[in-house]
Amino acid sequence: MGEASVCKRYRKVAFATTAPKEAIFTRLRCKQWDCPACAKLNQAMWRKWLIKRLPEVSEEWWLLTLTANENKRSATQSMECIRDNLDVFFKALKRIVGHIEYVRVYEPHPTSEAIHCHVIICGIEPFIQFGASVKHVPMAVGTSTRYARDGSWAIKTWIKKTARKHGMGYIADIKRLTGDVQFAALYVTKYLTKSQGDLHFKGLRHVQVTKGIGSPPREKDLQWDTAAYITARMFEPGTSILDVNTGKIIDNNHWENVSFYPDEI
Repeated sequence: MGEASVCKRYRKVAFATTAPKEAIFTRLRCKQWDCPACAKLNQAMWRKWLIKRLPEVSEEWWLLTLTANENKRSATQSMECIRDNLDVFFKALKRIVGHIEYVRVYEPHPTSEAIHCHVIICGIEPFIQFGASVKHVPMAVGTSTRYARDGSWAIKTWIKKTARKHGMGYIADIKRLTGDVQFAALYVTKYLTKSQGDLHFKGLRHVQVTKGIGSPPREKDLQWDTAAYITARMFEPGTSILDVNTGKIIDNNHWENVSFYPDEI
């Protein structure tokens, strides 16, 4: 990892002894999406987790894309439109197909201010069949086969009409992701770049997952100490310290010339 991949906004550092005369060092990064270094690491962490987790959850995934109402084209308006209507949309979908699991990210449009939403989702059926319950209450269910055109919609049609019904844009799409399940993880995390830092909205979760998928687990902790910086006096004489952010080794040669580390403080 090069210097360009190091968070420049860190306020403290952490260090831990891993073996006699050996230690590791890291900057306590800001973790913000508008930080180039942290955005890159955030993306890598989510990608690693989803590549592992998605195949454990389901063998079949779909890509769902939702947009804001065409009358709400600014960044603020489009984000509010999607956020305000997304939960009710998913509730309607669950009533049709039952249990679903998903990963949701937002993406700024490359040529306008509008925000749109990408969802990797499982539990989808390709068709919606309309009918009535035993009590003659109108209902609809997801089916894997289209038995007849009358009283049946493709899932794409249902998505478009339901998104529109709940105040979102008429541009809505869903398609099955074919091939290796890991492709779904690669597909959704490609949107997790520094552009996420352009989404300045209070309380926004840049990545949202259902409980069945979960978030990347924290690494098992060593006995970490924190400080503003490190000096040779914090370690046994002769200790070799690995900077895990840059790969640099801090040893006696460093302390002969400098009394603290990192040098940029």
